[in-house]
Formats: sequence, C-alpha cells, structure tokens
Amino acid sequence: MRIPNLRIDRKLTTHVLEAPLAAPRRGVMLHYDDSSRDDWAVEWFTDPRCTNGYTWLVLDSGAVIELADPQMRTPHAGPCTTPYANSAYYGISAATNGLVPATIAQLESIAMICAALLHYHGWPADSLDERLVGHDAQAVWTSRYTPNRLLWGHTGRKVDPTGVRSDRQPIIDVAAMRNRLR
Repeated sequence: MRIPNLRIDRKLTTHVLEAPLAAPRRGVMLHYDDSSRDDWAVEWFTDPRCTNGYTWLVLDSGAVIELADPQMRTPHAGPCTTPYANSAYYGISAATNGLVPATIAQLESIAMICAALLHYHGWPADSLDERLVGHDAQAVWTSRYTPNRLLWGHTGRKVDPTGVRSDRQPIIDVAAMRNRLR
C-alpha cells in the first residue's frame, strides 16, 4: 500500500504479527514503545519473541521505520473502548519510554504520518478528536490483565503516550498533535 506524502526511511522485515483488517480504519493511535535506545527498539521488532507491534516506529532522529504493511492490522492496542482497535487504528510509536519526551524530530515525523493518513482517507480536520487517540485513552482492563472485576471495561490499562513523568509533561501530547494537524 502506498500512501502519498508518507515518507518511509526504512521498511523492516519484522516478527510483528500481521493479519487482515477486521474493521475499517477510522484513525491513528499514538504510542511509545518503552525503549531507551533506538537500536534496541529496532532490534526488538526483529526478535522472534516479539508479540506486539505497530505500523510505524519513529526514531529519535525522526526516521520512520515501517514495521508492518499499512493494509494489515498489528497487535498494538489490545482490548480498547473501540471494538477491533488493532484494525480500526493505525499504530504509530515513538521509540522512547514513559519518562523521556518524544524529540522534536519524532513529533514532526508523527505529524507528517498523521497528515498523510488524514489526506489519504479524506478524514476532515474537524474529526481529529475521534481520529487521533492515545493508547491510554482507549486501553481497557479485562480479566486477562486483572482479577479486579471493578476495573474491567474501564480505561487505565496503559499509560502511553502520556507517560509517567512526575512533572506530568506528556511523552507525546495528543491534544497538541491534534492542534498541530488542524
């Protein structure tokens, strides 16, 4: 699949699981991969033990690595408020962790990918609140993740892309990214 105006610096042969879409695409979900070095992040997605994945990984330099075919779903979301979230949303991840904010170059590349997808699908800018989401705003607890039934179906299972900084500075500020794309 070729998406106009989406610059890919490298396509990587990975162990990221891919499967046909189970629902139409409806937007983009932002993540960070919880890595502390770009080379380790790239290495993980070529490791046979890797069971998660994204469509694109954005390195500190802003380089965009395509990990999976954009026409396919990847296991980036898990159980979410949106049914079939792995299909409904493309997964974009900054190669960083819950303490280190995405670099300016990463944010520029993430914006470029999102803008290309908005244009490709004809999604209007006034739909960004539903089209561009953070993993933390979507990921819900299930029995697989906690025995506490009171949490099942509620968000809070993930913290990316907001992160866990004591100063509350987000790793990727989803609202700021929406504003940038508008």
